[in-house]
Amino acid sequence: MRQPPRALFVTYGGGHVGMVLPVIRELEAKWPGMDCQLMALTTGHLKAKAQRPTLGYHDFLHLVDAHAARQWGERLSAGNTSPDVPMAETIAYLGINYLDLIAQHGEAGAANLYRQHGRYSFLPLHFMRRVIEVLQPDVVVATNSPRSEQAALETAKNLGVPSVGMVDLFGLDSDTYVMRESQPDWTCVITERVRERLIHRGFAADGVVVTGNPAFDGLFSPDNQRLAGAFLAQRGWQGLHPVLFAGHVEPCAHPDTTALAGQSLPREIEAVLREHVRQTPDLALIVRYHPSDWSSYPRLPHEPRIHFSEPPREPIHPLILASSVVVVQTSTVGLESAVAGKPVISVENSPAAHIWFSLAAQGVSSPCASPQDLPAFLRHMLDRTTATAEPAFRSDGRAAVRVAQVVRNAAEKAAHTRLLPTPGGPE
Repeated sequence: MRQPPRALFVTYGGGHVGMVLPVIRELEAKWPGMDCQLMALTTGHLKAKAQRPTLGYHDFLHLVDAHAARQWGERLSAGNTSPDVPMAETIAYLGINYLDLIAQHGEAGAANLYRQHGRYSFLPLHFMRRVIEVLQPDVVVATNSPRSEQAALETAKNLGVPSVGMVDLFGLDSDTYVMRESQPDWTCVITERVRERLIHRGFAADGVVVTGNPAFDGLFSPDNQRLAGAFLAQRGWQGLHPVLFAGHVEPCAHPDTTALAGQSLPREIEAVLREHVRQTPDLALIVRYHPSDWSSYPRLPHEPRIHFSEPPREPIHPLILASSVVVVQTSTVGLESAVAGKPVISVENSPAAHIWFSLAAQGVSSPCASPQDLPAFLRHMLDRTTATAEPAFRSDGRAAVRVAQVVRNAAEKAAHTRLLPTPGGPE
């Protein structure tokens, strides 16, 4: 019987790969025999590969019609590329997913779905079955992203492979993870409030575990504290109050706000903050856009107390720790900052706050009605001495330890009792 136990992690980029990597490090440090396989996708691929051996879609082209996958991938890559994703991986990702879409819905159905939803129509169930059959993991782990992560968890469930999901935020109804019919065997969440919410939605009580979010553990790292100090010293910002703005593209408009879809709101917030910093000598500004689309924003001229952050080259935790106050729309950075004890302001005319969630409604931030109200809000927040987050969001920097224990228990239990179907068997 095969030893040691093997875990397959599947993750996208942004904060999701940041949840997975600390858990893998913990497993490999505490249980050296544990075999951890990581499949990191899109913007998560290079970030993960810089730290450890990493698989991607390109590594599994042999499981599909590689020629057809490359053809479709090249055709669909127009407008779907990023400087943070290798072109070979982009082509493989798009092509394999589209072939799976055809397998599920036929050529006409796939074309219609992709025309309506683009990449959001992907759910590569056939492909993930082949990957799991080849790698033969004893447990499959993914965060709450849809598409490939959802397909990995659902396929594991169908094959009888133990599965562990990790919810990054609040488990609201806007999170598709909560609404899925197929639920992993275990789900790791950030607070008891989230646990109760999932149980209310039908998750088994003994399968929802409060662990915290491993992506936030770095906020308690002495190394990141030192990097934060070095960041300030390099710019001569000691004694200033740096404002961190973590912005993102708005997914679509919403009738309850006049803010538009796309980049208009984050660019307006940036413009207001830049002008306010120019007029306020004790302030500085860090502009940080989402890792998936930061390169699409215009690079404005350099200014002494304004820094434009490039996510591939600057981790987020030192920037949070270097900041005095954090401004967001609905970015996960807001929750991370609250965990770190930083005052957080959320701009509430964000369509995403109406579509998905308001950080203020979750007790994480103080609500600011619009970008024009930020200057007054900033002064008010900087005059305060305590963070605005609920104590429930505070962590101890050991979330990865708790998630790793859940994964290890699942893998060790399965390693001695489960046999996978023969690779290449009937689907």
